[in-house]
Amino acid sequence: MSLAQYAAAEVSLGERGYKIFVGAGLSGRVGEVVAASKPEATGCVLVTSEPIDGLYGETVAASLRGLNPRTFVVPDGEEAKEWENAGTLLGRFLDAGLDRNGVVVALGGGAVGDLAGFAASIYMRGVAVVQVPTTLLGMVDSGIGGKTAVNHVKGKNMIGSFYQPIAVVADPLLLRSLPIREVRSGLAEVVKYGVIADEALFRYVEKNTKRLLGHDQACMSHVIGRCASIKTGYVEEDERDDRGVRAALNYGHTLGHAAEKLASLGLRHGEAVSIGMVYAADLAVGMGLMEPEESQAQRRVLEGIGLPTKLPAAIKADELIRYMRRDKKAEGGRIRMVLPMGVGSPPTLRMVEESKLVEAIGEVT
Repeated sequence: MSLAQYAAAEVSLGERGYKIFVGAGLSGRVGEVVAASKPEATGCVLVTSEPIDGLYGETVAASLRGLNPRTFVVPDGEEAKEWENAGTLLGRFLDAGLDRNGVVVALGGGAVGDLAGFAASIYMRGVAVVQVPTTLLGMVDSGIGGKTAVNHVKGKNMIGSFYQPIAVVADPLLLRSLPIREVRSGLAEVVKYGVIADEALFRYVEKNTKRLLGHDQACMSHVIGRCASIKTGYVEEDERDDRGVRAALNYGHTLGHAAEKLASLGLRHGEAVSIGMVYAADLAVGMGLMEPEESQAQRRVLEGIGLPTKLPAAIKADELIRYMRRDKKAEGGRIRMVLPMGVGSPPTLRMVEESKLVEAIGEVT
């Protein structure tokens, strides 16, 4: 099949525009994607983490052999985003002789994509980067849109840039190595897209939950492609996240991020977002923004996936609210949340009274 037939979405940003390719086996065709996206490429470096390198590094590197790729392995998980690792990676780019027409290929989860994307954005004032996410969250969300960042001892994601890739390659076959908990976590973001933008996607997940959890490639390709199309729309309208349009993508995240920080036993990002969506929907019902039946349908789908829908008992309302006041959407110390207006309808950003939030925390059982 020609590469063009795998183009599931295209981000239209003029010279910064790019295609998102989705399909089983595409990790072995990354070289073709680079050639199509940047014909003048002179060299390549592959940035990945140790476990991912052992699983897929050789396949991706082999596809890039015409560009004499050098593979650089960075720490796994959030540790990759430590500020010192950015400097080390830049030094390796120099050692590899990467020039202005070189390409950085980021193969891994969100942390690898963030680190490699950030390093590419400042190396020689910017070289091309191709994102090859290996998690469902990366394929449907974090790998698209150009947000890159590394952490500092004084704050997470405080040093970064908006830097669009020249292509995104999403291969559902890479998800087979993920623990089922990670797949469920990624599906929380898929449900989010369904609620805020696409009822048909929501119903598709509801109908095909078992197939998605069983790594059915056709199902996975469909939902990844649809989510990519939705995300591109938000990116095109609000590339730098300064017009408020992309705030909708934070549905479930205000309470979810706070729960993620406070959970002593640990919550995956998608698990926390799932919980956040349930409480946000409960608030929306109480404010007359969403019908109870739709809130119940959302909870039913999330539970069908195997995601949590209630805050851990150890998390207290006052602690949760204290964290939520620090959310980037807060205004004057008052909590603002993205609240659903119905499945498939654009959500709204509203101030939420803390007393109502406490009520919702007590009501969801």
